[in-house]
Amino acid sequence: MKICCMIASLRMGGAERQLAGLAALMKQEGHDVEVLTYRDGDFYEAGLIQAGVPHRRVVQDGSEAKLIRDIAAGLKSRGVEVLISFLAGTNIKACLVRRLYPELRLIVSERNSNTSYLLHDRLRFAIYRRFASQVVSNNYSQTEFIRRHAPALQGRLYTIPNFTELDRFCPNTAKPPRHDGLFRFVVTARLSPRKNAIGLIKAAARCPEIRIDWFGSAKQDAYYKRCLRAISAHGLNERFFIHPGSDCPENLYRQADAFCLPSFYEGTSNSLAEALACGLPAACSNVSDNPRYVTEGRNGVLFDPSGTDSIAGALKRMSSLSPEELAGEGERSRETALSSFSKEAFISRYEDLLRGPKGGTKSHS
Repeated sequence: MKICCMIASLRMGGAERQLAGLAALMKQEGHDVEVLTYRDGDFYEAGLIQAGVPHRRVVQDGSEAKLIRDIAAGLKSRGVEVLISFLAGTNIKACLVRRLYPELRLIVSERNSNTSYLLHDRLRFAIYRRFASQVVSNNYSQTEFIRRHAPALQGRLYTIPNFTELDRFCPNTAKPPRHDGLFRFVVTARLSPRKNAIGLIKAAARCPEIRIDWFGSAKQDAYYKRCLRAISAHGLNERFFIHPGSDCPENLYRQADAFCLPSFYEGTSNSLAEALACGLPAACSNVSDNPRYVTEGRNGVLFDPSGTDSIAGALKRMSSLSPEELAGEGERSRETALSSFSKEAFISRYEDLLRGPKGGTKSHS
């Protein structure tokens, strides 16, 4: 079976990392697989080279229609039988490719969790209904959302949570001491309104016993400046820090007491999976699939991301735990990661999907 995994580019991002990892794992399982991109960006190309997976880039030197024709012609000439696409824009292109190459089996992957049903969602699902063989969501919330709003896709829905490199993301056996005496939360997420940094800043102002280090600021845009003003206005210059993203987030988790994810909505958060794998208890917004992986009193706390009182209360509950309680919750976080985010489970689910019928598969939930 000749398989192609397609995404706009291999720039640094969670979806890009998952797609590159999927291609490498498929190669390892003996599949004839390639990765196709059509924009500049090759952050994950080194891993593909190491795995022996070809990376083909289609140069867009004309209209979108020509790009679609070029992709379809290339796939057909190489005898590609299955196309797996990631992210909404690429999924739409992949559907148009299948219109030109109807023998192709198309698996489109939804990477976020909708909170409302807008016109572009309605159009996307209608296009999926016509051209997609299967629709894979990386979180159960999105699978249920599609099932509810596009029941015609019911027989084609499948849920495959992200994988995490569990050997790389593992607990620190010798956590560094707290030099400032503050309980340290770490956040690894893009600094954006969706991730709710302002809400976390307001809550942190009510918790003098904690420090928060947010890693993920890529540029000094308007939201970044707004966050700095909020930090200053709430007197948090010595307790709330915004840093650039890191290529080695595992080191950040190992230096922290707990992880925090205050997003208004999520898919399957790579950051949450990594933090749990590193044995950190987590304070998370009670949205999307977060409650599947974080249970109050077992390995973390949950809160309403729109309520400052709720966020602050969760941070206080977490920071008040004894070292022994924290260690116990951290162990249970690691157990959750091992059972939910292993590469073995990830590739096994894709293998199961590929063995299913071409035109659709039983919905998994």
